[in-house]
Amino acid sequence: MRAPRVQRSRLRYPLDVVFGSAAHVRLMRVIQHAVGGPVSVTDAARMAGLSRTGARKALEVLAGLGVIKRVGTGRAQKYGPAEDGFFSPGLIQLFQQEQQQYEELLGSLREAVGMPEIRNAWLSERVDLEERALELDVVVDTKVLSWIGPELRTRLMPTEKRFDIIIEFNAFTRADEPQLPADAVLIWGPGDEAAGERSSGALRYTDSVERSWRTAQAIAEMMKSDPSLARRALQYTNMLLREDQGTASGDLGEWRQLLESYSAERLRDLLVSRSSRADRLRRSSPFFAVLTADERDRLLEEIESRR
Repeated sequence: MRAPRVQRSRLRYPLDVVFGSAAHVRLMRVIQHAVGGPVSVTDAARMAGLSRTGARKALEVLAGLGVIKRVGTGRAQKYGPAEDGFFSPGLIQLFQQEQQQYEELLGSLREAVGMPEIRNAWLSERVDLEERALELDVVVDTKVLSWIGPELRTRLMPTEKRFDIIIEFNAFTRADEPQLPADAVLIWGPGDEAAGERSSGALRYTDSVERSWRTAQAIAEMMKSDPSLARRALQYTNMLLREDQGTASGDLGEWRQLLESYSAERLRDLLVSRSSRADRLRRSSPFFAVLTADERDRLLEEIESRR
């Protein structure tokens, strides 16, 4: 997009600059919302999906505007929220509302596809700035293919209207079910093991416990370099608890308490503990669900390397 023809004062209209760049918005989301604390240029760039050079340039602009602040000096310098900044409370609220809207969209989709005839459902967001559209894939029994389309279309219409989006969907039988894309968001389906591996046979309990522990080890290592993981896990847990999770609500409530009160070091210790309590909590761990596709790939590689 071309720059505006008439330039305006940064002093009078600083938000023109703050919101005038997608890089600025991404970096503020990382610092103000995802991490909520100081982060290095390298980590900020990775979490925002930017180059290190581009991230540093944008961070300097935001720091110059007083939206974020520099923390430390030299190679140890980081950028963190400007707690006393004039716009900080409003920015935090905006990102919280953004997250809440997305969570409500996912909840509305789960309600629409929550039928016993639907075995599995996931969505992919179309990366198209000109179109607000989602693609929903569902797996159903062959015997319901004749009527599931019109029924699902009727059930999705309130969601389309409420969120002003287009939802396209594809119905597959179990025989022609495609492989779940790495970046898909699972909306409805059977519970998976923490490492996301699908198997036709049930794992023995001891194998399941060992796999969960190896996954937790890898996540604990990732937490050392990514301070946003714990906060993302807390946000995801809060979203689940706003819905009816049945018997799982007890463990999820315990996870919320831990994520709110434990330091990063204590959380890592709990993740890799061999105690019976840790074994139980790992079965409902919220961490794997909040990983990006790249993070999941790195995690699975880490698990393989530990075998």
